[in-house]
Amino acid sequence: MNRGRFLTIMVMIFIFIAVPTFEIFPHTAAAIKWESLSSAIKNNKNKIDKKYFLLHFYFPTCVYCIRMNKRVFNVKSVSNYIDKHFHPVAINIYSNKKVLYFNGKYLTDKQLTSKFNVTGVPAEIYFSPSYRKIFLLPGYWKKDDFMLVSKWIATGKYKTESLRKFSHSRH
Repeated sequence: MNRGRFLTIMVMIFIFIAVPTFEIFPHTAAAIKWESLSSAIKNNKNKIDKKYFLLHFYFPTCVYCIRMNKRVFNVKSVSNYIDKHFHPVAINIYSNKKVLYFNGKYLTDKQLTSKFNVTGVPAEIYFSPSYRKIFLLPGYWKKDDFMLVSKWIATGKYKTESLRKFSHSRH
């Protein structure tokens, strides 16, 4: 095997083994306070004022996931809004960590990803406080667009008007 091919293989091994262990959601003062799905469900059951659920599907080496974390989730106005109106849950699509699902059974993050047919990351799925799926937001979104969808959900406007109509009424 030539030296160039060997180095390429070693870099690939590093990317797939070592890099996924790095934390892409470091806690900063402005960062969203991510919960596990298990704790989000428990917190929702214990509160009189129920919150919506925001499930964020990601993979640690995904360029767009990292970009969304830095440019959207670490913006103070975004994190304050999300923490106030949602139970934010970050789900690593390849993790075997078991979490409590809405039906009371335990599934791995990988099984949740499959259950919701998430085929690309990042992806956001919004749920009602009663665990009903409301909306899938696939891919990377800029702060203003992400906030538009989040406000459409949190205000309950999704029940009475389309996202397009909601968007036009805000401008």
